[in-house]
Amino acid sequence: MEKINVFLNIKNNMVIEIADILTERHTTELQIDSIDDFYDQTKQYKVEDDLNIEDFLKELFDDEKNSTDSLSEYKIKHWVSNRSFGELIDMYENDEIIVPNMQRSFVWDSIKCSRLIESIILGLPIPPLFLLEISDNKYELIDGFQRLTTLSNFVSGRQWNYNETKQTKIVPAKLSKKVATEIAGSTFNNLHEDFQTKIKRSTIPLIEFKQLDPINFDSKYLIFERINTGSVKLNAMQIRKSLSYGKFIEELYSNIENMEQINKVFSPTNIKNDNHIEAILRVKCFYSYYYDQNFIPKAKGIKNILNEYCEINKDSNINEDFFKNLKNAINILADTFYNGELFKRIEIIEGKEPSFVGNLNVSILESLTSAVMYHLAQSQEIDKEKLREKYIEEMTKVSLRGLHDKINPFSISTGSLESINARFLIAKKIVAGSLINDI
Repeated sequence: MEKINVFLNIKNNMVIEIADILTERHTTELQIDSIDDFYDQTKQYKVEDDLNIEDFLKELFDDEKNSTDSLSEYKIKHWVSNRSFGELIDMYENDEIIVPNMQRSFVWDSIKCSRLIESIILGLPIPPLFLLEISDNKYELIDGFQRLTTLSNFVSGRQWNYNETKQTKIVPAKLSKKVATEIAGSTFNNLHEDFQTKIKRSTIPLIEFKQLDPINFDSKYLIFERINTGSVKLNAMQIRKSLSYGKFIEELYSNIENMEQINKVFSPTNIKNDNHIEAILRVKCFYSYYYDQNFIPKAKGIKNILNEYCEINKDSNINEDFFKNLKNAINILADTFYNGELFKRIEIIEGKEPSFVGNLNVSILESLTSAVMYHLAQSQEIDKEKLREKYIEEMTKVSLRGLHDKINPFSISTGSLESINARFLIAKKIVAGSLINDI
């Protein structure tokens, strides 16, 4: 595989910035061919907590393509219009503009809310809203939730962070003391009539779009990812939570967040970034593909396959047996491998015993956990000692092949169906070779 250049800003032995374009801030250049290769070359450094290197590296490699192999794959129509805030509030209140249930929690503070209202009264331009047309006179809000919610709650006489499912008492929001004296501390009803009219009749640009082909809503992931104007950059899993929220996502999050076994496997930073949720989504998705054979991906790349799977199963429940077998599988694997070995690659150094190296490898987690779950579902027992021995044996072969042929389905081109099939076959062979035979 072709190597990619990345540039690091390292201070006090800590990576504080990574990019694929060299600037004067960068002090170190690396050539890497996979995420694991990056970690191998930087194991002497610490990484700043807020630097989500994993997501950046995923974007660089072909298994995490943002969109498509061909510009002709999508046909998207968009147009720009202006609507008054009063009309938008009316549409929002009447569910003509809908927001995915968990698109965003309300995160603005009272000062930011107040300054939005003040900006409208002053006549300052407001960033546009992005709306996906899902049917006649029905739109899904892709970007602009904080702005539209702030306006709607203020004009309707509700508190800034009003949530009808959690709050029964309605308290009109008041503008902060940090805005102009003429409006500071006012509710909407207390504002001068001229200011009320200005808020309702002022207009904002709308960028509306509709996906004409293929007949699905894939483009909303592309658009949300690229125009997201929130104060916090969302990663792929958090975008799925926003745009595909339903029974499936709700059950996935609620079960995993309370699963002690999973929380022990992942670092606090990974948990903060929902990487543990995405890892288990991969188990669910690719188990359905490889073992149940009831899901055939049409999309390409792991990110897009997971988006597709979440859309298809948006309103589906997850069988309780899945989480039961998942817990049991993680427990077995945690008891099988010694401290610091779980879901790690095997490294071969001439003259030395094979060793476990690197960070947690999600491709190993997804395939090995699925294989254990599959055999548990068949009521088959696993010899943990044999499992560890078989793992070292088979993953040593993977490592040697990677050294010679540069082929490793756990590290390179992991989003291709060829790689998914290859690693699931290897994981199945590992577990099948460690079963306790009935006497």
